[in-house]
Amino acid sequence: MRACVIAASLLVASAAPVAAAGALAPPSKVQEMLGDVGVMANKGDDRCTVALFEDKVEQGYKLTFFEDSGKCAAAFPVMAKVVAWRVYTDGRMTFVDVTGNDVIIFKKGKGFKRYAANKVDGIAYLHSAQEVAE
Repeated sequence: MRACVIAASLLVASAAPVAAAGALAPPSKVQEMLGDVGVMANKGDDRCTVALFEDKVEQGYKLTFFEDSGKCAAAFPVMAKVVAWRVYTDGRMTFVDVTGNDVIIFKKGKGFKRYAANKVDGIAYLHSAQEVAE
């Protein structure tokens, strides 16, 4: 019986979304990432674009899908769960689900890029459209 309880606990823990502990920061901490951002598996991947806003929402900051029609979720199924984004004081950014769990964590990158700490559904990095505009 005890072994069943332990096995069940391990199964539940392994299915839980990733949590990024730490203090939240204002979106201005990652000013270069605000606006249109490509969610990419590799260079030139244009299957999924989101817009990151400074507006507060229940789970973090506002995120919208850019003229999507389900494209993001088709390319990266985890994106169907994403409802908001967050930034932490150490510079990490995350995409958040409706329950408030960080489902994808992005570590600091160079300039207009952030790299996935662990690839989820093939997502390797975020690339801000601001780089193209400058």
